[in-house]
Amino acid sequence: MATAKAPAKKRGRPAKASTAAAAPATTAKKRGRPAKAKPAAAAKPAAVKSGKPGRPAKAKAGKPGRPAKAKAGRPAKAPAKVEKSVVAVDVVAKLKESLAAKSEKDLAKAVEKFTAAWQKKRSAADAKKIKAAEKKAAAKAKAAAKKAKAKKKK
Repeated sequence: MATAKAPAKKRGRPAKASTAAAAPATTAKKRGRPAKAKPAAAAKPAAVKSGKPGRPAKAKAGKPGRPAKAKAGRPAKAPAKVEKSVVAVDVVAKLKESLAAKSEKDLAKAVEKFTAAWQKKRSAADAKKIKAAEKKAAAKAKAAAKKAKAKKKK
């Protein structure tokens, strides 16, 4: 006798019973977090003209270096005050000078520090070389004396 096997039980949530009264598949609730409701009041911002979608529109400007012409019925804009710009340039110039002086001082200090460290390392390396050369010279002298002594015995 052949008996039909029951499907293997899956782990997790039991399957929902499918009935004729169940809602159609298109409106079935999905598992997981429910979608956030979008408020109706938050509409898209007013359309802005731009060359390409997703890019901000360029500001309209006349030719560089030329003042904008006054439109009919409107007076021309007054030029910016000169006094403020002169004061700003003076402050910027002072700041530039003080920063340059500070950088020169810092550079001199850093060079001095580097030179001291470099000279210390260099003198240590030189002392090591001198010590090795003295040792080598002493060994050569000793070998020459030994050779001379051996020659005398013959």
